[in-house]
Amino acid sequence: MEDIIRIILKDLDVCDIHSALLVNREWCQIVVPIYWKAPFSFTKKRSMTALKIYKMFLEQGSSTSAQGETQKVLPFFDYPLFIKELNYTKLLKLFECEEQYERFKRVEPILHMLTNREARLETFIIEHGSSNNEIAYELWTTPCYASIFSTLIHVEVHTPFMNNNIIKSLAKNCTRLSHLDINLYNNSEQFAEESINYLEEFISAQRCPLNLRLVSPYGPGDILIKAFQSRLESFQRLELVKWNFSEKCDWSWLKNCSNLTEFAITNPPPQVFKILGTDCESYNFRPSKNNRKSRVLTKHWHFDKDDEIYEISSMTEFYFHPSKSLTVPYEPPIVKVSRKISCNYEEDYFEGYEDSCHNTYDC
Repeated sequence: MEDIIRIILKDLDVCDIHSALLVNREWCQIVVPIYWKAPFSFTKKRSMTALKIYKMFLEQGSSTSAQGETQKVLPFFDYPLFIKELNYTKLLKLFECEEQYERFKRVEPILHMLTNREARLETFIIEHGSSNNEIAYELWTTPCYASIFSTLIHVEVHTPFMNNNIIKSLAKNCTRLSHLDINLYNNSEQFAEESINYLEEFISAQRCPLNLRLVSPYGPGDILIKAFQSRLESFQRLELVKWNFSEKCDWSWLKNCSNLTEFAITNPPPQVFKILGTDCESYNFRPSKNNRKSRVLTKHWHFDKDDEIYEISSMTEFYFHPSKSLTVPYEPPIVKVSRKISCNYEEDYFEGYEDSCHNTYDC
C-alpha cells in the first residue's frame, strides 16, 4: 500500500499533496517526510519553523533528569531523520545578525544533533554569503560530522571565500556523488593547483558516473586536464567554464571518455571542434548566483554512444541548466501548507507553515 501511495504522490501538485497528508494517519506518515526533506531550502519563515521543531530535539538531547523535573515529550515524528537536503548558507543566514562566535555556537548543536540521530544527507548546497561567515562555513568539514555527508550524491558549492578544506573534505568523505558543481573563486595559482589535486583524489574515489561542472576564472586548465587522465571513464557529463587552456593542450582525451553523454566548455579551442565536430548548441548563462549581469557563453555537445564511437545527438538537454533541460536532474519539492489545520494528529508538525499556501483546507 505504501508503494502505491508514493506513486500517487508523484503525480500530485503541492497543494494536493497537502490534502493527501490529511487523508488518514497512514497517509500522514508517508507524506510528512516529503515536507521535511529540505527544511532550510525555501522561505526564511519555514526555516525558522524547522529550527523551532529541532529545538525540542536539542533540548531533549542536552537535558538531564533533575529532581522533580520531567523531560519534554518529543513530537511523534523524528523530524531530523527526514532531512535529505541541507542548504548550509540559508541555515547560517538565520543567525546573520549575531556575532561570528555566537553563529558558530548556534549551528554546531544542529550538526551534532543530526550526527547523533544518524541523519544521512543526499544533497548539500553552499551559496554566496558574507565573508565574516567563513569560520562558520567551514564547521561542517570537522571530522566528527563526516557520517552526515558520507551519503551525499549531489553537491553545489558557490562561495567567494571557499578554501581547500571543502574539496579536501569532499574527497575524504564522499564516494557516491553523481552531481558536483563547484565554482573556484580564488584565482591564486597555489590554491588552484591544490584544489585540482584534491579534485583528482575525489574523482578517483567515486563509484558512480559523475556529472561535473567546474567554474574557475582563468584557472590552470592544462593542470586540470592532467588530473582527468586517470579516470576518464568516470565522467557522464562534464562542463568546464572560464578555465585557461593553452594552445598546446591536447584534447584527444575526449575520445577516451567512454561514458560521456554531454560536454560543455567556454571558448572551445579549434582541436575540440575537430574532435567533436561543429554540431553543438550555445547557451548563455550566469556562472555566479550573486552577479545577475555576468553572462558566459558555453558550447554544448550531446552524444549517442554506438558501440565504440560517438555520434552527435540531436537532443539539447542541458544538465546543469534546468531552464534548458528536457528533464530536471534534481528538483526538491516545494512545500505549501494551509493556514488552518483542524486535524487531530501531528499538530506539532504544521505549526508555523502558514506562509506558503493561500488556500484553507479542513479535515
